[in-house]
Amino acid sequence: MEEQPLDSQTRGVSAEFGYYPKPCDIDSDRFSVRTLATLQESIAAVTEDPCTVKDWIYSGAQGHLDVFSGKTRLMPYAARVFGLPKTHVLTLQQSTNPLDLEFIVWCLAFFLGMPLTTTEAGFLDAAPTKPGKLVDFVLTRPCDESDAIGLALDFLNAEPADSRAPKRVAAVIHALFLSHYPQSLPFERFQYLYMALDGCFQLISAKGGVKLSRSHGERIQWMCAAFDMPVPDWARHATAAPSSLSVVRNNAFHEGLFFGEPLGFSIYGGNQPAADPGNTPLQMQALVSRLLVAILGKPKTSYVKSPVNTRQRHGLNLRE
Repeated sequence: MEEQPLDSQTRGVSAEFGYYPKPCDIDSDRFSVRTLATLQESIAAVTEDPCTVKDWIYSGAQGHLDVFSGKTRLMPYAARVFGLPKTHVLTLQQSTNPLDLEFIVWCLAFFLGMPLTTTEAGFLDAAPTKPGKLVDFVLTRPCDESDAIGLALDFLNAEPADSRAPKRVAAVIHALFLSHYPQSLPFERFQYLYMALDGCFQLISAKGGVKLSRSHGERIQWMCAAFDMPVPDWARHATAAPSSLSVVRNNAFHEGLFFGEPLGFSIYGGNQPAADPGNTPLQMQALVSRLLVAILGKPKTSYVKSPVNTRQRHGLNLRE
């Protein structure tokens, strides 16, 4: 993290982050955001990069330096981890903890629907180059980036100092984002999304301070009930009829079978036409997004209550 020194009369911490291809300048008593003067150059560099394809930038080939010849050879495999230009500076006036900056940037990334980082190489495999690609909502006026940052700060202030909650939130966001990687195989997308859902369960169950013992089959239905959300068909659970999602999870995680085939040899639902007409992985992504909004402090918004079995994009007003 590139922590920036503040002048002697200013309390707080500051760091550059990116990549966000829009101007954003905010001032408040708790935080500020400033657009770097190099924004347009950064946008051009990303847009014109040969690894940018259809609004996604990929990590590119791994380079190997031969210390004897001084030549760099491009390897036949991807570099995996890579960096993008920083475009903005975030300052938290009422914090001295650099980890708070990291958490706020994770949350801002979620609400903007694209990955952001304060680190030099905070992207894995690929990243979208435009906002809104990784969620099914868009912030609606008068709500904006300021509301997203304020909500994240409120969440931090409500948690005890030694809580794992901020890291768990970041982990859920990261798993959700990884599930959108265009080159993921169906079982990989499922695993990332199940991790995200289980992370949401840990966040919600830990809120009461009591460790809840619930089977995997029960967990999603229980979370939906906790926030008065519609329960997707694949999450409905009864003792005599476990949720279909938990059955997929058990087969994949415990037996390495995905719809009756070794990992990588089947799509979700099985290898037959219209195997999954409801597109369960897409619904899982939508449910994770709704749970995150609720967990971060806005469980009563109309977005959280909306059904997940649609490809519709929703408006999200954090001032509801």
